[in-house]
Parts: sequence; C-alpha cells; structure tokens
Amino acid sequence: MHVNSGPVNRTEILRHNKLVNVRAGFTLVEIIIAILLVSIMSAVVIARFTDGNTFNGLVLRDQFVSSTRVAQQSAMGRADVELRLTPNASGNEVTITVLEKNGTIQSVQIPFASVDLSADINFTTSCSSSTPANSITGGSAPLILAFGELGEVQSASVAGSSVALPSALRLCIDDEVEKSVCVSPAGFAYIGDCDVD
Repeated sequence: MHVNSGPVNRTEILRHNKLVNVRAGFTLVEIIIAILLVSIMSAVVIARFTDGNTFNGLVLRDQFVSSTRVAQQSAMGRADVELRLTPNASGNEVTITVLEKNGTIQSVQIPFASVDLSADINFTTSCSSSTPANSITGGSAPLILAFGELGEVQSASVAGSSVALPSALRLCIDDEVEKSVCVSPAGFAYIGDCDVD
C-alpha cells in the first residue's frame, strides 16, 4: 500500500471537509413550522375535550335577543304576541317560543346544562354586582313578555308574577354582564347591563 506523504493540497482538504461536514440540527424555519403545527393540533384537541356546555350561556343569550326581536317585529300592527322562555322539568333544556293568538311564530330549544339563569323586572342593576334575581330553573314558571301593537312590552312575568314594565327586564345568565340581556319597555333587547337607573 502506498501512502502519499507529500505536501497536501489545500483545496482538496476544503473539498473533503465540505463532503464530510453533514448538516446537524434544524433550521429556524423548521422549528417554527413544528411549533406552529403542535400548537394548532393542541388547540383542536383541547376544544374537543372541553366541556360541551361551555357555550350554552352565549347561545341562550343570543337566541333570547333574536327571539325578542322576532316577537317585537311580529307584534307591530297586531297585538297579543308573547315570548316565553320555559325550562324543561329536568333543567337541561330551555324552550324560547314566540306565540300569537293563531299559533306559534317561532320555537327554539336550547341546551341549558351548566347555565345559571335568573331574571328581574324593574330591578336593573348589574347582574355581576347585585343580589340574586328570581331564578329560572327546571320546572319553574316561565319568563313571559307580552308585546303590544307598537312592539312595546306591555307586561312581563317572572316566577309567576306579572307586572307592567316601566323601566326594564333584566335576564342574568351565569351572573356575567357579557352574557346578560336587558329588555327595554319599548321592546328592544340588548346584550349587557340595563342602562336604566
């Protein structure tokens, strides 16, 4: 075997080092893409395993506001339109129904599990800082709003007592302001605290 012991060519050494120098590790772009993929997969997995009742309060709030607007618009020009919010006996579902004397205009059933629902007539302080309102639970009397021919609320009934509505009706969902609804005497429903003093 013959070994070359002569002078070494510098370019041959550099060329040899480039061939031997294999890239070790990951680039910054590869790491960022991996982190992004892991975070997306984590968000999907967490959403799948969280409680299915997480959004029940928000869905109930939005549907109550929508149904109140349907009732108000349906009452204009013809009176005797009612909105009823009725929890079922087991307390796991609530039905929001808009009725007129000839039948049902709209009826929606909403999951009610893990939601605390209460309402008050003419007691309009914030749901988050006030004393507990009349609780609406499974088997309790429904919340009823009766609309007149101008779309105004003529009377409201909570926990079985019906009264005129001079200031507002407050519907507290989980005692959180952002989930609560206020209905003005004019029949307009809006999200949040009542602006009435």
